[in-house]
Amino acid sequence: MKHKTNTKNDHIERVNEVLFYIHGDIEKNFGVEELSSLVAMSPFHFNRIFKETTGESLHAYIKRVKLEHAANLLLFNPDATITQSMHEVGFSSNASFSQAFKENFGVTPTKWREVDQANENRDYTFVHKPLHVKICSMPSYDVAYVRHKGYDRTIKMAWLKLQSWALRHEIDFNQQRMIGLHHSNPRFVETSQCHYVACLDLPSGRKFYRSGEIGVMRIPPTFCAVFSLEGKYGDLRKYMDVIYHEWLPQSDYEKASLPSFAVYRKNHFIESNELFDLDFCVPVRFK
Repeated sequence: MKHKTNTKNDHIERVNEVLFYIHGDIEKNFGVEELSSLVAMSPFHFNRIFKETTGESLHAYIKRVKLEHAANLLLFNPDATITQSMHEVGFSSNASFSQAFKENFGVTPTKWREVDQANENRDYTFVHKPLHVKICSMPSYDVAYVRHKGYDRTIKMAWLKLQSWALRHEIDFNQQRMIGLHHSNPRFVETSQCHYVACLDLPSGRKFYRSGEIGVMRIPPTFCAVFSLEGKYGDLRKYMDVIYHEWLPQSDYEKASLPSFAVYRKNHFIESNELFDLDFCVPVRFK
């Protein structure tokens, strides 16, 4: 049993390392040979363990992530052309991009923009709430992290895994900065399929290594629109709709392809009263 557990943890570590590369450069078209060599495995064996670990083949996972990013760019960057959005996620052919997009979302990129499918689910409850925003460069963070599939209260499990890991490494969990990476937009990605990454800022002066489900990475410095927000569980999605669909199109900025992230002062996924106090950081660039 212990041998099986060690093997499973080794597979998770290797897949985590590959996911880090995939999400770190969404424009690049990684091949299985390159990614499998990064973790010292044969392409055949790596393909198998990747699907066992993530529930998707490597090819399907990369394509889906690219298309989700493209869908965000098309909605949030109305001044950018479809060709620009296509190139930003690594497609070189308009025909192949349009076909893949339609297979995934049911409409072509042009139609997606015309009908704006996310409109059906937008929640403008908070549209009249004042947004406290500043434009600044966020620093880099060295973090331990856990990937989680699903955007709901089950995210608490990822934070509990980090808390347990921190205890074993004599880290005061409550004194370290908590960061949540939002890889998916729950407005057009089914909630159960959304990808979230729970991150714990690591104390300086010590070296940490990946272990099983716990990965270690550096979040790079990022130029962001930073929104200081408070509320209860469920409110962040309402704020996100206003930020993405109201504030962003009217601003001088457009969304960059990096994931948005929350830097928590109070984390609603682990607070008993489910209240949050956070900075929601949206990577942007000038239009």
